[in-house]
Amino acid sequence: MMTAKKFLDNFGRSETLWMYACSRCGECVDVCPVYEKTSDKYTAPGFKIKKMRGLITKKLAPFTGSPSKESVEKVVKGLYECTLCGRCWSVCPYNYDLVELWEKARESAYGNGLAPESLQQVEEAIVTEKNIFKRPHSRRLDWTKDLDVPVGEKADTVYFVGCLMSYRGQLKPAASALASILNAAGESWTILKDEVCCGVPLKFSGATKQLDALMDTNIRAIEATGARKIVFSCPGCYRMFWQEYSKVLGKRVRMMHEIELIDELVKSGKIKFNGKLQERMTYHDPCELSRLSGVIDEPRNIIADIAKGFVELPNNKFNVACCGGGGLYKSVDTESSIGIAGERIAQAEQVGATILATACPSCIMTLGQAARSRKSKVKVIDFAEAVAQQIE
Repeated sequence: MMTAKKFLDNFGRSETLWMYACSRCGECVDVCPVYEKTSDKYTAPGFKIKKMRGLITKKLAPFTGSPSKESVEKVVKGLYECTLCGRCWSVCPYNYDLVELWEKARESAYGNGLAPESLQQVEEAIVTEKNIFKRPHSRRLDWTKDLDVPVGEKADTVYFVGCLMSYRGQLKPAASALASILNAAGESWTILKDEVCCGVPLKFSGATKQLDALMDTNIRAIEATGARKIVFSCPGCYRMFWQEYSKVLGKRVRMMHEIELIDELVKSGKIKFNGKLQERMTYHDPCELSRLSGVIDEPRNIIADIAKGFVELPNNKFNVACCGGGGLYKSVDTESSIGIAGERIAQAEQVGATILATACPSCIMTLGQAARSRKSKVKVIDFAEAVAQQIE
């Protein structure tokens, strides 16, 4: 049962220091995509920090009692109305890791029974069927039907597909494209026979107690292949692995996003292109891949080889504007999430692009839904699809 007194009790020295050192300069408020869309002060990063600091102060000060449940719930609402895109961190004068701060606070909220019901359902789905959609675990490999995809074999490289790529039909062309690239390059690769959710949705929601079991299953499956490299299509899976799985795997296994791998394959001459896309193409940097992981130059290296008419979107690279689909925000407020994505589609239209490539399944789904709702002529595709189309 939730008690307001326990909220934020999991904060350590770093998190508490970040809150008390915040000068409330307002830089983070100006770049927050959710606050820009909703104008709700509880979604503004600086305001959330101010309120969390107040809650902790109230608990620490003598004779003041505990913060009210109502005040805690308002703060928690703002914590989950966030895409975890990291723009607030990117402009923080003190460079405090605000993404980690929000995740830590969500962990406390979830543990105290305050998480939105939609995210509690995500935990139930993952515990029950090992994926966020609660689809039968036995159908995780359905996307490989009629494709040349090795499963559970000894190999140098593991392609960790992820929940979105495995179960969403609209993303099958993206997974198929990377498989074709790996085959064209002559890579020794495989997917896991018993892959389960990497656990990042639980990390985002705060339901962290289930992580160890998921990680153990995936690590055992990876070690059984003998692979020394793991490639990901999903930046969420990618970051989850190098943040958490690397604590167990160490330097034994190299972790790469598909864009990093493709960039290496092109430079080594293992894949060549037979021409360039004639359509006007733009690229949306996924927040988790660019700002939070530093993969910025690699996609542009490749685009120079495959696209004749490339044009940049505004707010790109490290300063990319979020698509609205990160941090499980779409499960909390679908309408606002799609609204944020619609602004990104409008920017693609303004620069005259007919193809918008990105490298994140969540971005593809959110931007694609926004494009359809706008009846836009902009086609949203996975980066690997654009590459696969041009391979000799």
